[in-house]
Amino acid sequence: MKPFVYSVFPRPPHPSRDGLAIRNYHLVEALTEHFEVRAFSLLDPERAYGRGRLPPGVEVEWVPQRPRGARRLAAIAGSLASRSAYSELLYRSGALARRVAEACAARAPRWIVAHSYHVAPLVLGAGSPVWIDFHNLDSEIWERMGQRASSIPQRLFARAQAPRIRALESALVERAAGISCVSRRDAAALAALGAVAEPLVVSNGVDLSRYAFRAAPAADEMILFVGDLSWPPNAEGMRWFARRVWPLVHPRRPIAWVEALGRGAPPDLLRLGSANFVFTGEGDDTRPHWARAAVAIVPLLAGGGTRLKILEAAACGVPVVSTSVGAEGLALEAGTEIRLCDEPERFAEAMVSLLTDREAARRQAQAARARVEALYDWSRIGREFAAELARRPMERR
Repeated sequence: MKPFVYSVFPRPPHPSRDGLAIRNYHLVEALTEHFEVRAFSLLDPERAYGRGRLPPGVEVEWVPQRPRGARRLAAIAGSLASRSAYSELLYRSGALARRVAEACAARAPRWIVAHSYHVAPLVLGAGSPVWIDFHNLDSEIWERMGQRASSIPQRLFARAQAPRIRALESALVERAAGISCVSRRDAAALAALGAVAEPLVVSNGVDLSRYAFRAAPAADEMILFVGDLSWPPNAEGMRWFARRVWPLVHPRRPIAWVEALGRGAPPDLLRLGSANFVFTGEGDDTRPHWARAAVAIVPLLAGGGTRLKILEAAACGVPVVSTSVGAEGLALEAGTEIRLCDEPERFAEAMVSLLTDREAARRQAQAARARVEALYDWSRIGREFAAELARRPMERR
């Protein structure tokens, strides 16, 4: 009989929707090889992603939340009135904490796996060993937003939040029986925060059977961005790209156009759109978009973790131009497997080069696909993660 695990999600997992949902889908799918898995997931009734998708055999209990807009306002007000971290208040759910504690009392699991640090405070008091998967180091994102956000109120709020979130992360890693993260860089940062358990690096990956490599570069000059535009670092990056980079590219490649695929673009960002700079909104299956893309862009100025969309693009044969921050944590070789550019002029030049030199685009795409096949196959990454949890002894904190 397989040992038992509770998986706890901040929002429903999904194999293709967004980075966190994709990671959580593949990790819980891998857990089913070694464990009997029961899941709990917060559910926002007004979010477009609905109930997501879980692997076969995983029973899930949905725990309703208030709509995100109302929760955001309450979390901002609560954080301003206290020393609490905004991110903890945003995901606070007494109902989820009670349900997990009740389930543990009825049947003790081998692990409770918190699939994001956001839900970890809700399960650490449930009486069973907790494993926390950090899909990024949020305190670092807030620090960077405090430096790079486009508005003064955003920068001030981010600067106030960064030390609070760092304190929350430190408290979590001191109490967790096990932790994982996406890169060696994040592992070192978590260790420095006082982690009791040695951080396990569980890279982000890509489903190589789902994202097939195309034989030739795209026929048209479509430039693709994929990412949740309600996430401030993505929105900030696209503001920078639209204002500083695109005006340098469009006069040189007038037949090119930009497609930004992602939910929740703020109104000011939508106003930067045009006939050749299109915001398409929420997208479920990204494969049709990758099939048409000539170049993928990742213009992040702040961020953390690693970008799954870079891995998807590489798997599909789409050459990527990214900032250094955008490609952090991924072992892609600059110049041959990815173009890394932090100045608008260099970013624009790299894009134009790939749009005009199809052979250079083909070589970069082939090299990047070989790299993801070697290092970033979800099936291998997931198996190793699940095997490690099965191997480790239970330790209560």
